[in-house]
Amino acid sequence: MPHSKGLFGKMKFLFSFTLILLAPQALAQSDSINLPNIGVGLSGFWYNPDQPAHGLQIEVINGAKAFVSWYTYNSFGQPLWLLGEGTYSGLVLNSELLQFSGGRPPSAWSQADPQVSNWGSVTIEFQSCNSASLNWSSVDSGFGNGALELIRFSSLMGQQCFAEEEFGQQIVFSFESGELDFQPVFADLPVNFEESIYELDFRREVLPAPLQGFSGLRLTGSNRSDDLAMLVKKAVGGLAPNTTYSIVVDGDIATNTPFGCVGIGGAPGESVTIKFGASTIEPVAEERQPENYFRLNIDFGNQTNGGENGLVVGNLTNSFECSGTAPPWELKSLSTYGEELLISTDSDGVLWLLAGSDSGFEGTSQFYITTLRIRLERQDD
Repeated sequence: MPHSKGLFGKMKFLFSFTLILLAPQALAQSDSINLPNIGVGLSGFWYNPDQPAHGLQIEVINGAKAFVSWYTYNSFGQPLWLLGEGTYSGLVLNSELLQFSGGRPPSAWSQADPQVSNWGSVTIEFQSCNSASLNWSSVDSGFGNGALELIRFSSLMGQQCFAEEEFGQQIVFSFESGELDFQPVFADLPVNFEESIYELDFRREVLPAPLQGFSGLRLTGSNRSDDLAMLVKKAVGGLAPNTTYSIVVDGDIATNTPFGCVGIGGAPGESVTIKFGASTIEPVAEERQPENYFRLNIDFGNQTNGGENGLVVGNLTNSFECSGTAPPWELKSLSTYGEELLISTDSDGVLWLLAGSDSGFEGTSQFYITTLRIRLERQDD
């Protein structure tokens, strides 16, 4: 345990988050089948839905340590903030907690005489990325010894909790420094399409505010043909030739499209399906006759339906409801985890990674891909 005054200083930035614990429902996420690693992906707020007015913030830091803050109440119904720095091993986090009193508002801080005392200790054991058990032992008679089941309320923007899975290889692509040889593919549009009205564009750039600390691959297009596929592709080499791999593709996109809007042909968010996948052959838009359209040479599915090479991972909506004003940009984490994706390499040990959108919304769509991660396991071992 660090010196109490040092801990008090480290923890002061955490106080502003307590209000969100008043929400009656958790932002539910699907549990991982296998156990997670304790890492930054487990950081966030945790609570029990039967007791929604209090909960814990966990922040995993370097050195196998974590800050733990429990925002709860004392026996008189007054707010009680318990703070500590703990350590973890395996899937168990242990921390002593301190309680603070005697402070004043900042404008009257000269009158304050903050007091720090030991409250007790907690043990948090994680069962999955979104569930855990809390056990405590306290010198406070109002608490004594007890236990409480927890679920995740929130997670850090741009961070995912990954299960501890047996994948032989994994490759992460972050677009902070360049396009990393990713190339765009646009399909499901007429061969003689008019460029000025389709507004097709691909580029790497810094994201708009408030995400200007990130960079990503931007895909833009206006669906004038009742259907429009926009995706990026990259050859992934160095694999065993002519070998089948089980694959999971994870990624983050940035979107400012709200949910619940109405649009021509479909909603601008719900009718723009995001798909991740892979292919043995290079995805290209081929001219098809007699329809005179560019179509993908792989099975990317059709709009809200996935295909053999493109699995549905979500849509373009963010967490804001349609209100007539443009909501801010948000990061959204998506994954094919839990879906079977088996792809064989070619004779050179290469397969193609792909990610993008399949739109039924007859208007302009734009989003960023900020990270992609592919996990692979050989199926002949």
